[in-house]
Amino acid sequence: MAFDMNNFVIDRIIRGVALSQKDDSVLFSINQIQNASLNCASESTDAVDALGTPIATFYRAKTAEFSAENALYDMNLMATQLGTKKTVASADAKITVPAMETFTVDSTKKYTLKHTPKAEPTEIYAINGDSTFGVKYVKATAASDEAFAIADGVLTLPTSIEAGADMFVMYEYETENAVEVVNSATNFPVGCKFVMEVLGCDVCDQTNLVYAYVIFNNFKLSPDFDWSIATDGAHPFSGRAQQDYCDKEKRFGLAA
Repeated sequence: MAFDMNNFVIDRIIRGVALSQKDDSVLFSINQIQNASLNCASESTDAVDALGTPIATFYRAKTAEFSAENALYDMNLMATQLGTKKTVASADAKITVPAMETFTVDSTKKYTLKHTPKAEPTEIYAINGDSTFGVKYVKATAASDEAFAIADGVLTLPTSIEAGADMFVMYEYETENAVEVVNSATNFPVGCKFVMEVLGCDVCDQTNLVYAYVIFNNFKLSPDFDWSIATDGAHPFSGRAQQDYCDKEKRFGLAA
């Protein structure tokens, strides 16, 4: 008996996968999709008689725009939205990252940085009781009341600072334990194939789960998004399904 289904009840979206149009390599795969929606629209033109009364309406210029959120921040999705690639550091290709260190002054009035700085810090700050920055101290060849010294990653703190005071230092260092996504002003997203797997069932048989697929063969992610950087924030994304211009049927997408 042929498989036929009309009324489909959606349980949830299982995953969405974007593939390169060049070689079908995976650009990103996300499995926490929520608030997904597809907006289909077109332009209309009316044929009218001499009195301006509409005789017929013709539609053209179809558009299909998809938007959703991933409940978790995904770096591969972000890189694809920005038109770049995620960079994973290694021993041979380290990434420069910032270090922000807060420490309490001990009786030696010395502090060893946790990492080897790419360039020695030129200033440090006292921390006030409300965790804001207080007095600034600058680097010098030798420590004094208003200056600190540094050698081999060890800070010799200003002589005027008492033990028990809280201090702050910031610098940059190179590491092989980092991942980076860069937003470049000259890079933009390119077209991809986006396939979304949806779990559901026939309205007449809810015991038999069925996988449905929404397929956009030529999907262009938008570089415009508002990302709420918070614990309960989601990673939004949107894009436009463009017609496969070399397809004689000019398809935007498929539902299977």
